[in-house]
Amino acid sequence: MSKLPTFVSRRAALKASLAGIAALAISPTLLWAQQSDATRQILIDQLVKETGLSRASIAEAIHHAVFDESIITRMKTPYESRSYAEYRPLFVNPKLAAKGRDYLEKNAAVFQASEKTYGVQKEIIAAILGMETRYGKHRGKDPVVSSLYTLATGYPRRAKFFRRELGELLLLCKEEGLNPNEFKGSYAGAFGTTQFIPSSYRAYAVDADGDGKRDVWHSPTDIINSVANYFKKHGWDGSRPVAHWIGKESNHQSLVAHAKKGFKGWVKLSEIRHQLPKLDNHWQDDDKVTLIEITTKKGKEIALVHYNFYVITRWNRSYNYAMAITELAELMNCKACNTHHA
Repeated sequence: MSKLPTFVSRRAALKASLAGIAALAISPTLLWAQQSDATRQILIDQLVKETGLSRASIAEAIHHAVFDESIITRMKTPYESRSYAEYRPLFVNPKLAAKGRDYLEKNAAVFQASEKTYGVQKEIIAAILGMETRYGKHRGKDPVVSSLYTLATGYPRRAKFFRRELGELLLLCKEEGLNPNEFKGSYAGAFGTTQFIPSSYRAYAVDADGDGKRDVWHSPTDIINSVANYFKKHGWDGSRPVAHWIGKESNHQSLVAHAKKGFKGWVKLSEIRHQLPKLDNHWQDDDKVTLIEITTKKGKEIALVHYNFYVITRWNRSYNYAMAITELAELMNCKACNTHHA
C-alpha cells in the first residue's frame, strides 16, 4: 500500500466540524463541496464506523478519489427524465433487438439453465444487458471511486445513499480481492456488464460457473445468472405478464384517476377488469396490477402493469426504463411481454 498523503489531524478535523458532522450524513456542507483534507477525513471517519474496515485501507482508496462536477450534472439530467416518446427509440429498436437475439443464440445453453433455475425469461435478461451496456461493449469509463465520492460529498439529496455505496464498494473489494481504484463504470457508480451498484453486487451477484469468482464483467454464465437472481429475489413471477398498453381510446375518468396513483394503486385485476379492453389469456383475475400513465408519441397513454413491471423498477426506478425493457424483450419474442402497442 502506498504512503498516505498528509491529512490534518483527526482531532483537528473533528473539532473543526463537530457541529456539522451529523448533518453531513444528509446534506454536505460548503466544506465538503470544497473537497478539503478535512472533508476527506470526515468521510473516512464515517466509512470506518459504517464498514468496520481499517482506516488505512479506506484512506488509501479515498486518496485516489477526484471530485468531478460533471457527475453531478449528469445525475440531474438522466435519460429517464425524458418523455417516453423521446426515450423509447433509444432502446426499443430493431438494431438492439437483433444484437439481443444474437446474444441469446450465442449463450443459449446458459440462458436455458438459468431460466430453469430462476424462472426469469431469457428475453428480459437480454433486454437488461442490452440497455445497460450493449452486452458488455459499453460498461462506462468513470472511475467508480471518484463517482461515488463525488455523489457522497456533492449531491445532497442522495449523499447518504452514495456514501453507503462507497462503503459497499470497499467491502466487496476486500471480500473478492479486488482493487477499488481499478473499477470503471457509470457516473452513478454502477459497473460490469450488469451495471450493478456495489450493494447489488454484494447481495445478488453469483458464481454460476463455479470458478470461485463472481465475474459480472466477462463471464456470461455469472452475468446472466446474476441478473436472474436479482429478479427472482425481488419477486419476479415468470408465469405472469408484464404490461399492456390500454391506449387513449380507454381514457375513462376512473382509469385516469387510478393511473395517477401508479404504484400506490395496486389491486387484483378482477377489481378493474370490467373497465378495461379485452385482455389476452396471460392476464388472470388474481394478478396484482395497477395502472400508470406515460407520455408517448401519441400523447398521454395508460398502461396496465403487473407486479412484474414493478420488479423491473427495482433495477431502475423509471417507468420509462421498465416499459422499454418490456418492449425490447417483446421484440425478442418474449411471450409474457406482449404489450399490444399499436
